Amino acid sequence: MALRDTTPPESAGPPMPPRGSCASAPPLDPADRARLLAGAHHDPHALLGTHPVPGGIVVRALRPYAHAVRVVIDGRHTYLTSDGDGLFSGVLPLLDGGIPEYTLLVSYEDAEHEVHDPYRFLPALGEFDLHLISEG
Repeated sequence: MALRDTTPPESAGPPMPPRGSCASAPPLDPADRARLLAGAHHDPHALLGTHPVPGGIVVRALRPYAHAVRVVIDGRHTYLTSDGDGLFSGVLPLLDGGIPEYTLLVSYEDAEHEVHDPYRFLPALGEFDLHLISEG
């Protein structure tokens, strides 16, 4: 009698994140989250991108319609947790030298795209620029 292969078939879609790949990020203030998702937040840089927190750095990305988002640092991939509504976040250990350069590998239903996180960069307009604009 021949033995039957009982190995489960590989599932379609992106691989599941390894356990413990990313610690949970502190939740956003509900009002800030609502304004961010509505596209009406006055300072999205304060919420998205990387920010130091006790124990590491929080990474937040807003990628509507994405199935998964991974942070890529020096070729290493770390899954972020889906917080719903296209918002992904996680806490990574702070490396020597501060916040590292990184990209995001964003998985959609039929494609993956590696992109630079626009919130990794400082805002283009500073407070003085905004003051001058308001003065006319």
